[in-house]
Parts: sequence; structure tokens; C-alpha cells
Amino acid sequence: MKRSVVHALTLLFVLFLTNTPAPTQAAEPTIYITAPSHRELNDIFLDDQLAADLSPAGAIGGLLFVKNSQEKKWSVDPALVEEITVMAKGYKLLNHLPGIGQDFAQNFLTRLTQLASAGQVEAMVYGNPSEYWVKRLTPHERNYLLVASQRRLSELLKSEISAPQNYLSNKYFSLNRQSVLDITNDYSTIQSSAIYMSPTDLDKDRLSLTRLFNPAMSSRARSTLIDDFNNYISTLNMSIRLAPGRFTITSLLQSVPITVINDFPGTAKVDLVINSLNERVIVRDIKNITVAGKTKVQVMVPIKVLTSGSSALNIIVQNPHGDQIGDPQVYDLSITVISPIATWITTGAAITLFCAALFQSWRRIKRRRKA
Repeated sequence: MKRSVVHALTLLFVLFLTNTPAPTQAAEPTIYITAPSHRELNDIFLDDQLAADLSPAGAIGGLLFVKNSQEKKWSVDPALVEEITVMAKGYKLLNHLPGIGQDFAQNFLTRLTQLASAGQVEAMVYGNPSEYWVKRLTPHERNYLLVASQRRLSELLKSEISAPQNYLSNKYFSLNRQSVLDITNDYSTIQSSAIYMSPTDLDKDRLSLTRLFNPAMSSRARSTLIDDFNNYISTLNMSIRLAPGRFTITSLLQSVPITVINDFPGTAKVDLVINSLNERVIVRDIKNITVAGKTKVQVMVPIKVLTSGSSALNIIVQNPHGDQIGDPQVYDLSITVISPIATWITTGAAITLFCAALFQSWRRIKRRRKA
């Protein structure tokens, strides 16, 4: 009896061990390093708060020096590392004073580079944006940002960094109507100019826009950085443009020279969509214009005149996909041509008057003979 009990207990113990899962290794704790942008696109800093945060006792600097650091992982925002890299070279503030965080920035980068070399750093989405606003205002960027963020952080730290798998935040925060409109228009300009830009410049612009969606950024800083981005995009939008001008038309068929300017480094192919502002002239679109990088070309636009007076041409530049580039240009036309119809009427009137004069002369001569 005792043997059977011992045997049963032994069997139960073996079954318990067989069905008990093996202990798993505890996941490595992850430390997140991110902060809202403090910098305009010209590398001028809005304030010097980041310098204080990077000090050894600061909110960011202290995160790199923790106990048991060999057991930890750091998830790092590439936009923040980019700003710290600018600081490490020396920088100025918006009030024109020099910043005080250069040494803190250099020490931070030295330590972070060591951790990256040891395989302890992974990338966060650039700028740590809210996924809510990324999907709403720049829907085509969501997956791109996961890859581009990894690439950018690897370049900055000169180490192979793993890509983020998702966004840290999907938080909603308030954006006023004008900000939404500005960001939407800026994104549209980047898309329409993309085919003319180098991959490096295109990445820079797409990532820079993402910084504006950080949920921890103050409303004041966001407004300042949106204005700064708008100014930059306005310049980008005019990288391909038409030179202004006005013309006098003196013949029924005449061509006017329109100058297309390309400030992009590469060759640009564009179309001109041309409309007359009234029915005094007839014009047509000009397709497949090629303009070499950093040059300008003159395009002759044929005009057919129907009647004299004032008119104007409204010309829009489009990329090969039909997207507008730059602003429309209006060219005033002063038309001093006598149309064929007017010539015929004038000639007919002259002939009629001449015939009437001959008829009157003949009648006078006839009356004299009778007298």
C-alpha cells in the first residue's frame, strides 16, 4: 500500500514538472530619451533649456549614467540627437546670445556613441510624433518614418541601430485651423517638389515636418516652428518659377519669351499651363520643357491675336504628374494690331467713299454739259 502511494506521488510530481513552463529571462528595461525640438531650421535655438537638460544632473543627461547599465536598452529620438550634434559644434540662441550647452552636448554624444557601439541603442520615431496627427495630416509618412528614423540615427551615431516597431504616442493635442492648413500645404509642396530633390534633401524636409507633431511641445514653440517651416517651404516652392514680364503685341501671330528658372541642383522637366484672361488672344499649353539644374531657359509662347486692346496670360508651372509648382505668373499684354476684319471694313469704307466722290463728280460734269 505504501509503495503504491509513493509511486502515485512520484508520478504526480513528474507531471507537475513536465507541465510547468520554464522560467523566462526578464525583459531588459528600456530607457526612453526624447524631448521636443528647440531649434529652427537655420540651427538657431529658441532657448537654452536643452543645455540644462543635458547636464549630468539634468532630465536627459542623467539617463545615460544609471546602475547596471550593461543590462539596459536605450530608445533614442534621432531628432534630439541631431539637435545635440548641432549644440556640440557651438550654437546661438534666438536672442543672438551664444548657448552654454556645448560641453554637455559633447559629453552626451560620447556616452551615447559608446552605448550604440555596444548594441544597447535602438531608434525612436524621429521627433517622437503623435501617430494621431501623422496619420491625419501626412498619411503617406507613417511607415516611411519607421525606416527613415533608423537610418538617420545610424548615420548620427555611426553604428547599426535597430528600427522602431511602432510609435510611442497616439495622443491627440489641439492644433488650430491655420496650423492644420499650413502643415497640409507644406506637405503638399514637399510632395510636388520631391521628383526634383536629392534623396538627402527630401529626407531632411520630410523628417523636419514630423518634429511639429511632438505632443510634449508647447503651443508657443510649435507656433514658432510652424512659422519657421512655412518660410522654408515658401522658398522651396519657388525653386522652379517664372520670371515676371509684360509684352506689347504688334502682329497677328507673335511669340513671347517666357523665362523658366530652376534653382534645384538637378535637371527639371515641367509643363506650362497657359490661359488667356479674355478672348482677345488664343494660346496653348507648352509641354515637356527641360531646364538644367541651377539654370534658366527661355520658352517661346505662340500667341494668335483676334482683336486689339488689353489682355493677359496666366501661366502655371506643373510637374510631369500635373502638380502645380510655385505660384502662377500673370503677364500683361498690350495689343496694337489691326485685325483683318477691321482692315476689310476700313478698306471697304474707303472704296465706298471714293466711289461716291467719283459719282458726285460725274453728276456735276453731266449737269454742266446740259447747261
